[in-house]
Amino acid sequence: MIQYTIRAAALATGVSGDRIRTWERRYGVPSPARSSTGRRLYEESDLAIVRRMAALVDSGLSAASAAKAVHEEAAQLIVHAERAPVVDPLVIALVDSAATLDEWALIKRLDAAERSLGIEAAMEQLAFPALVEAGRRWERSDTIVAGEHILTEVIRSWLAVHSRALPLPPPDAPSVLVACPEDERHDLGALSLALLLRQAGLRVAYLGADVPTTALVDAARAKSFDALCLSITGVSSLPVARIALSALLSAGGGMRLYVGGQGVARASKAEAELLPAVRLPASAAAAAYFIVAQLKKPRGD
Repeated sequence: MIQYTIRAAALATGVSGDRIRTWERRYGVPSPARSSTGRRLYEESDLAIVRRMAALVDSGLSAASAAKAVHEEAAQLIVHAERAPVVDPLVIALVDSAATLDEWALIKRLDAAERSLGIEAAMEQLAFPALVEAGRRWERSDTIVAGEHILTEVIRSWLAVHSRALPLPPPDAPSVLVACPEDERHDLGALSLALLLRQAGLRVAYLGADVPTTALVDAARAKSFDALCLSITGVSSLPVARIALSALLSAGGGMRLYVGGQGVARASKAEAELLPAVRLPASAAAAAYFIVAQLKKPRGD
């Protein structure tokens, strides 16, 4: 579990440290843990609360009203925690379109979400929840396997189109190599991270899924990257990721090494600690914020 200082939380959310402290003092939003020395330590759930509070205030609510709404939403989550998950109607519509193999409807729904929410929120609130819901339906035999496949491929092409539309970063921008380790074939998390890093102005080389360890080492030696990020969806990919990261460390070059994805989030503490890299937050957006904040400050800060 990653914990953020007040400075890191401010960088990850775009809300100043002073504002976060004020909301906490006046309204109890958020309510971070404290270290043994009294320093605030924020978790991903705290960052989500800060972003929600900021969005409500930016929409015109007073800080007091926004905090009340955030508290009420949190209470509702507790009440419904043990019930069946409530799925956004937009997510249901997207999965329904996939179940009928309606590719055009999928593209239109994703594009509409991007126009109204922005690419980051469209991914986090619609595209990835739709993949989870499609998986649930498949497990219950409520939909055909082809529906899950078409949803995956449409999301993949949608992300690629948006990535190609971004302007070229400046030549002196930090550079990141993004890939999935050998035998890891689920790369949508890595693809979305690459897109968000490019959107933040970083130079990104995206290698995709199932990249052999030798290819990763060769790529790192061929060009001087500031960082490398491995994306892992399945816990079964952790051992080969550990081998790849160890090989990259041995190759030298001084790259920062990051590892993230649902496989890392679901790993036990012992399994995660064996990975010789900085562990990223589970969501692509939070991971991108973290990497950008790290690469845009000097080492040793």
